[in-house]
Parts: sequence; C-alpha cells; structure tokens
Amino acid sequence: MGGYKNMDNVASKLKEAIGGLTQILIGAIGLLVVVQVVFGTGGGGIDIIGNITSVVNSFIGSGASLASIVALLIVMSVLGRKD
Repeated sequence: MGGYKNMDNVASKLKEAIGGLTQILIGAIGLLVVVQVVFGTGGGGIDIIGNITSVVNSFIGSGASLASIVALLIVMSVLGRKD
C-alpha cells in the first residue's frame, strides 16, 4: 500500500508545479499587456492583445458554437481554481 502514498506525493508535487507555472504565465501575460499598451507592438513584434482577442473570438466570436462556450467555461474554471 506504500505505492499509493508515493503516487499521491508525486501527483501532489506535479499539481503544485503546474499551478506555479500557470501563475507565472498569467503574470507574464499581464506584464506583456501593460508593456504593449505603453510601448506598442514595436520591437519584438509580439501582439499579445491581438492574440488574446483572437483566442476570445474563437470561443465567442462569429464561428462560436456551444462546444466553444463550454470549452471557455472549462478554461475559466481551471484558471480560477485556487486549491
């Protein structure tokens, strides 16, 4: 039965790592949005606001379906979890 404890420990560590990485990426996206608002898309050519707009349009834009709305709800619930 010791194997289950080890698997639980590995799963817990992996969940923590993924959660930490997700928080870092969300923070980076916020920073990139601010940088683009202040400096424009200039140097790096990264259009983070355009990319976010494109993702949102794919969920709720003209070609959206019930499946895309369900997918959006799933993404929002995963990103909104704090446990």
